[in-house]
Amino acid sequence: METKKSQAREYNSLFQLFKTPGAQIPQFFAYAGEDSYEFELIVDHYRETLQKTLGDFEVILIVSESGEQAKLFAELFTPDMFYPRKLIIIKNATALFKPILETKTTNEWKDFASGFRKNITSVSDEIYTLIHYDGKDVPKSLIDLFQGTLSFFKAKILYPNDYPKIFKEVCDQEQVHFEQNASEEFIHRIPANVGAYIKSVKKLKQYLHRSKFTIDDVNTVLFSQNELNTNVLVESLIQKRKVDFFKEFTKFSDQNSEILNFLTRLTYKLDEIRKIKVIRSRHNGEVPIPIMDELLKTASFSEARKNFVRRQLVTDSANFTDKLLDQFYDIVIEMNIKFKSGLRDEEGKNYFIQKIMHLFSLLQDKSSN
Repeated sequence: METKKSQAREYNSLFQLFKTPGAQIPQFFAYAGEDSYEFELIVDHYRETLQKTLGDFEVILIVSESGEQAKLFAELFTPDMFYPRKLIIIKNATALFKPILETKTTNEWKDFASGFRKNITSVSDEIYTLIHYDGKDVPKSLIDLFQGTLSFFKAKILYPNDYPKIFKEVCDQEQVHFEQNASEEFIHRIPANVGAYIKSVKKLKQYLHRSKFTIDDVNTVLFSQNELNTNVLVESLIQKRKVDFFKEFTKFSDQNSEILNFLTRLTYKLDEIRKIKVIRSRHNGEVPIPIMDELLKTASFSEARKNFVRRQLVTDSANFTDKLLDQFYDIVIEMNIKFKSGLRDEEGKNYFIQKIMHLFSLLQDKSSN
């Protein structure tokens, strides 16, 4: 009979993990991505599943502090007669495993890694481990450290044509239904990742105590005046509304995820503007709906939403030359690299504001020409 340790695999989606029968969930599982909420969803899923399959168990939290590697080693490999059933949760795993995985490491860490590899395949089946590897990938060296026992999921960038499919999967998972215009508003305004979608749907269920939602429900519950809306930031930048941009930015809560969501949304917006410009150049300034549906993946939109998107993109595209679009792309790529490499706190905020002011300046220069 196959053991859990021989079933290590890469999961294509979180829903694939959530639908795995309780007795078959991976014993060792890593999530690669910066979205901490998605990882918390995995933690909640494991807590609920293990309660049903194991009964009572102890939860151990491991963080990236000095000495935590030794704590992890002890919790995994030292028999415990009082708490034999455990769920070990490892956060900020990039920093925690760095000294262990580095090729030019000290003899102490080499011995640690050797002992880890030797013992990992004999860990009790009643000890489970979840790892938040806060980067874009699960390194091969970490997989090797777990000797083929580590299952994992890598968060993926979602593109506009992915949104309706992911939204439907979330609705099916949470057993909810949205009216057509409510679905469109949700997809248009919620940051495009599974964690944000599930978090928002759960919030609707919690506040309204029902499973069917209208556009008024979406606007009232999800878009309060106190939460940063990255769509407002993108639209106000593209439309050169500097006052509106910085009014919205006052809600910034010093989370890199907010800036990265903004940069992702801005990239999609620039892509849409580029495609609209191409369509208009090939169709005498017009934007035929069938062509827009094909290139911008708007086929699932209502006619009213399609016409609104077409009018808005035609207006927005007037603010951009091909050269200006290229300049925006270059700056967005630079900002992505900076923030994904760890730029944070006040330094990150000042850098962000500096770059945004430069983008506004480029738009203004175009208007003056």
